Amino acid sequence: MKALVYVAPEKVEIQHLPDPVLREGEALLDVSAAGICGSDLHGFLGHSERRKPGLVMGHETVARIADVHPTVEGWRRGQRVCINPLVSCGTCAACLSGRQNLCADWRIFGMDRLHGTYAELIAVPARQLHALPEPLPEAEAILVEPMAVVLHAFRISLAEPPETVAVFGAGPLGALALVLAKLRGVPRVCVVDVNPERLEVARTLGADLAIDSRGQDAVEAVRSWTGGGADYVVEAVGVDASRRGAAAAAAKGGRLAFLGLAEHDTGLPWTTLVRDEKAIFTSFAYTANDFAASVRLIEARRFDLKPWTKILPLDQGQEGFLKMAHAPGATLKMMLTT
Repeated sequence: MKALVYVAPEKVEIQHLPDPVLREGEALLDVSAAGICGSDLHGFLGHSERRKPGLVMGHETVARIADVHPTVEGWRRGQRVCINPLVSCGTCAACLSGRQNLCADWRIFGMDRLHGTYAELIAVPARQLHALPEPLPEAEAILVEPMAVVLHAFRISLAEPPETVAVFGAGPLGALALVLAKLRGVPRVCVVDVNPERLEVARTLGADLAIDSRGQDAVEAVRSWTGGGADYVVEAVGVDASRRGAAAAAAKGGRLAFLGLAEHDTGLPWTTLVRDEKAIFTSFAYTANDFAASVRLIEARRFDLKPWTKILPLDQGQEGFLKMAHAPGATLKMMLTT
């Protein structure tokens, strides 16, 4: 089979690898599309310790079932599916309590030595499959996985609907956080970023205020606009400056959800945070229930990011990665098709 293989920092190439062999409980998928995620970009740039050369990355997936192992029931050849790429053990305390993202032995396709979906074929446990309706465009179906990340963050960190939300980062996760906040009826949402083209997309998606932090103090802008700070802040970048800005932009008694994973260490003003009773939530991936909820939301087609989705064939994966890593412009999602 043909696959896009990460071979060195800022270098992926097409290689021919052996076709997967089905094992008990697995389905063989014919991949039709795979999205480039921010975590894949970290791997491409050489910033991920868990993505080493020789790896097929990719975990945002639309596919059709090519075959199933005789032990698999309930799925048929030709059926259109996406996959929950987070595989957990199913037996530890976290898994048994429905918190599969905290499994002691979790794995994600396209990380470590588990090849991902930038390939023509992949074998996955059938329990990871979710059916997709035929009319749903690939460019919408590809958002199931990132939307699951945002749904999980909102679920664990929001006790009641906020009046104001600030989103730091206008990339894919930030855009989906904006969309979800608006779908849930949040009256006022602002977005902070350094990319003017993505900020314009945020305005189109319903942002009440778009703040370019290159030319103004983003924290002061958020605090002035909200009258003292945002009730809820989503940090979707993962760098020191953005994390600090998010913490400072939250109102007293506000809540913050940290999603970004770009940098490992960040210092925050903990005395101020404690005195202001700002509740910080860190959020990683999603549970099985979050993923299923995302499938239902995407199927409902209540928003559209297709105008800011670029589609390239897998053979042009190097071009796609370079664009998203260095000059994304208004593009929110790069989708590679086989």
